[in-house]
Amino acid sequence: MKKTLPLTLLLAAALRASAVEAPKADPVAAAYKSKCAACHAKDGAGNPAMVKMLKAKPEALNLVDAETLDKKDEDLTKTVDIGKGKMPLFTKEKLKDVSVKDLIAFVRSLAPAKKEAKP
Repeated sequence: MKKTLPLTLLLAAALRASAVEAPKADPVAAAYKSKCAACHAKDGAGNPAMVKMLKAKPEALNLVDAETLDKKDEDLTKTVDIGKGKMPLFTKEKLKDVSVKDLIAFVRSLAPAKKEAKP
């Protein structure tokens, strides 16, 4: 009896630990990483190697510059839906369970915080 009690407690602790789920990955971040980051970089500022390979202007791949961030969500949605220049279209099937709206919100979250002007 003395030996079974510690073993039972150890087994109960192991079962409890295995029942705790690991945090789930953000599907929107995962979609950006798998579908967008190769060209637009992890930080959204554009991948210099892809700029060179595509013979594109650096600003064409920069998603966090003022010009892109100033665009309306509808305009960015249209770009994702139908493509633009060398950027292919991304249909709902390609994005799986991620909405374009959520993807645009994620991209906007990559933008560096604007520094307030000093008085």
